[in-house]
Amino acid sequence: MEGRRKAAFELGVLLLLASLGILLRHPGLLLLAVPVAVHFTFGLALAWEERHPRLIATRELSAHRLLEGEEVEVRVAVENRGVDLELVSLEDPLPARWTLIEGEPRVLAPLARGGMLELHYRARVTRGLYQLPVINAAVRDYLGYSVWEGRLPCPVSLAVLPRYERLSGIAIAPRRTLVAAGTVRARRAGPGLEFFGTREYLPGDDLRRLDWKAYARLGELVITEFEEERATEAMVVLDVRAGAYPAAGGEELLDHAARAAAAFCQWLLREGHRVGLLLYGRYLDFIMPGYGHRHGERLLTALARARLGHVDVFSELSHLPTRFFPPGSQIVLVSPLVPGDEDTVGRLQARGYSVLLVIPDPLSFERKGLPPSREVEIALRILELERWQMLRVLLAAGVRPLVWDVRHPLAPQAKKAFRRSKWH
Repeated sequence: MEGRRKAAFELGVLLLLASLGILLRHPGLLLLAVPVAVHFTFGLALAWEERHPRLIATRELSAHRLLEGEEVEVRVAVENRGVDLELVSLEDPLPARWTLIEGEPRVLAPLARGGMLELHYRARVTRGLYQLPVINAAVRDYLGYSVWEGRLPCPVSLAVLPRYERLSGIAIAPRRTLVAAGTVRARRAGPGLEFFGTREYLPGDDLRRLDWKAYARLGELVITEFEEERATEAMVVLDVRAGAYPAAGGEELLDHAARAAAAFCQWLLREGHRVGLLLYGRYLDFIMPGYGHRHGERLLTALARARLGHVDVFSELSHLPTRFFPPGSQIVLVSPLVPGDEDTVGRLQARGYSVLLVIPDPLSFERKGLPPSREVEIALRILELERWQMLRVLLAAGVRPLVWDVRHPLAPQAKKAFRRSKWH
């Protein structure tokens, strides 16, 4: 189309100069039309053959599974299986939020029949599931009369999982436990490490559990009992409502929230619990609770595809589908929260769920990008007071919140907020 417009424009200029030269009997105009005629004639001669480029593209990645912040090498090779091409332009557009480290994702060069052009570059990737389906190609002659543009398919996929911290020293106390052994105190005597009580010796009891100090003091055989530790069923909920995140930099704060959700998923799996995942806000992306390494990979893949969005029916946290959560189970909610959400979280706690709340603090996140001024400080102070009122309601309901300053690591803050001594 571009070549046709150029040919039509040059033909119009040629006819105009020739007509004016003949009508006005001006040899200068006729002389001026000569180079235009020569250019037009040679352009048509070079582009006389109707070209249908036969280009085959292949793409290779250095890895198909990465953690965010790592680098990937991309190689694209385009082979010409048709006629000689005078000028070929290739471009591999980078996905959003990728950072080019080395190389160039575009090239402009001639391509002979049977020849090959290559693109080679290295980029730093961000969290997400990426489909790299095509590259953009354009073929033209030197004078621009013949132009072909299209997309060459070379599909590959890349999963960039959230990078998470290793948590430890955290205690949970759900009301409901499973039969399997775990790390949650079941409030009943059984195999465990924590002291539960003593009772009178009965025939058949393990003699290694005799309390000899009590026998020396009372003259009766006494058995030491420990509190049984079992696994539980936990549901990690990641809030992806666009309204809960700041308008500027919301995707970056969501990356922090996804890292926190990934850290708690992996910690719960290491502790032997059944772990499920729910992405709430843009849609309901639900992963059934399960065990094991493969299930952990499934959870990380789901967190990699988390994106902000807005749907009216999920605009409020009160529409959280609690039918997915077994009664008395553990809920880990990762959300910046909006006014009104604290009542919903308090009702979950009152209904028998054990709620562990992680709040990626948008105030600490926004403060780093704002210029210092009195107006900004007043606005941030108002938002802090609003957040403090929400925390008062949550604490009164028995919820243990963690306001996570995303400028610092999560693990020490989580250990301090949810350590065992606070729960027992």
